[in-house]
Amino acid sequence: MRLLRFYQSSVGKKVVVAVTGAIMIGFLLAHVWGNLHVYFGAEEINDYSVWLRTFLSEIFGYGGLLWVIRAIIGGALVLHVITIFLLIRQNRAARPVGYKKTSHRRRIVVGSTMALSGILILCFIVFHILQFTTGTIHPTTFHVDPSNGLGVVYINLYEAFQVWWIAGIYVGAMALIGIHIYHGAWSMFQSIGMNNQDRNGTFRAVAVVLSIGLFLGFASVPVLFWTDVLPPPAEHDIAVQMPIDESATAGGENDQWN
Repeated sequence: MRLLRFYQSSVGKKVVVAVTGAIMIGFLLAHVWGNLHVYFGAEEINDYSVWLRTFLSEIFGYGGLLWVIRAIIGGALVLHVITIFLLIRQNRAARPVGYKKTSHRRRIVVGSTMALSGILILCFIVFHILQFTTGTIHPTTFHVDPSNGLGVVYINLYEAFQVWWIAGIYVGAMALIGIHIYHGAWSMFQSIGMNNQDRNGTFRAVAVVLSIGLFLGFASVPVLFWTDVLPPPAEHDIAVQMPIDESATAGGENDQWN
């Protein structure tokens, strides 16, 4: 009950938003590290995708740990969105007074930007999962390795990002995520009471590095594929793969994490 009362307060909701945001930032850091395996070639990124499903399989079963991670991230995302919605509604009901007009306007602009970017990011996450995880939406051929039933990461990424508008969607989404993380990380330090005149410069720098670093890490993949800096898959690698059957269930997982 004490936790519930704490959550019902404005401070409690801000802490929950900060903690769930930190969980998702941690996931993004791990995700971008995984994505960067593509720099070392098709075999490296494909092997990494398999490793994610076999790591600690003796405890969680094949792919079990990945589902645990998905459940944690999914729960954090849902709680994050719900809590932000409740916090916005609570703040509007309170009708805060006493703030300087410029400060209040800035809060409105930042809050509106965060809300809009959050909605667009949610839409992108759904699209990303349906494209690269389930293969439900595949504007380009979704290749599945018949030996393990998994989507072939390198080939699927290469073919998708040869299409300019798909690459553009991903780069644009990464820019939104970068903006969202900058404001979110900065707000997180304030929400948990760590803001201090002597430390604020450092915290703001951390927010900038996080947002720019994640943007560059994620956006570089579609850009490098589209510009052919990352080479096409070898012909014999494509030959041994099997495009997903349109009439079958798109059950092959492609993306390393999602």
